[in-house]
This record gives sequence, structure tokens and C-alpha cells, in this order.
Amino acid sequence: MKRNDFSEYEKRRAQDHEEAWRLSATLENIHSRHCHYRMCRRSQFCSGPMLPSEHQRSVISAHKEIGLSGMACARLPMCMANATLDRYAYVRGALEKITEARNGELKHLTFWDIVFLIQMQARSQHRNAPRT
Repeated sequence: MKRNDFSEYEKRRAQDHEEAWRLSATLENIHSRHCHYRMCRRSQFCSGPMLPSEHQRSVISAHKEIGLSGMACARLPMCMANATLDRYAYVRGALEKITEARNGELKHLTFWDIVFLIQMQARSQHRNAPRT
């Protein structure tokens, strides 16, 4: 495979990686208040900076073993890059379920369609919350 093919693959992989982590962080961190980034809470979507993370060390080394740079999956949203190992493992499990659903029953939906559904669910939960 040409080096150019790897760079195209890595660009696509980086975009898929960012979308998947932002979706799982939106579902698991914003509504449970584990994300402390104000912009994310206001927009009800993970929009914080992507930072390098030690949590991704094994993924980076696996990519380097097959000849890639490893940079496609080196960054995580800020709340996940600074998360504890337990929180990271929990959200990683959600990420795997989301990826499975996106490859199966949600295959026809785009990334932004899924974000819209998440935001609509959050708004309806807020609207239907008991008032005290």
C-alpha cells in the first residue's frame, strides 16, 4: 500500500475516532455532569478540545506496529483525557456499544442525525422532569 493511502486512511480514522468519542462523551459525561467544560454543557454536546491522552497508549502502539503514525487515535475530548481509569473504562464500554449500533441499526443515520436525537432526548427529559 502506498504511503498516500495510509494518510487518507489515517485522516478518515481520525475523523471517525473523534466523532465516536464525542458521541460517547456526550451521552455519558455531559448529562451526568462528569464534564466540567461549560461550552459542552451549554450546547448539550461534547465540543471541548481534543487532547493527547495516556489512555490511548495501547491503541497508538498497535497502530505503529502496522506501519501507521498512531496519531489518528492519540487524542480524546478534554473530559476523557483527564478522566480516571474507571471513568475511562465506563465510557469506553459505551463507545463500543455506540460503534456497534452505528454499524448496525443506525447505519443510515449521519453523525449529526445522532447528535440531534441525543439533544432532543435531553430536552424532553428536562421538559418532563418533576418540578419542586
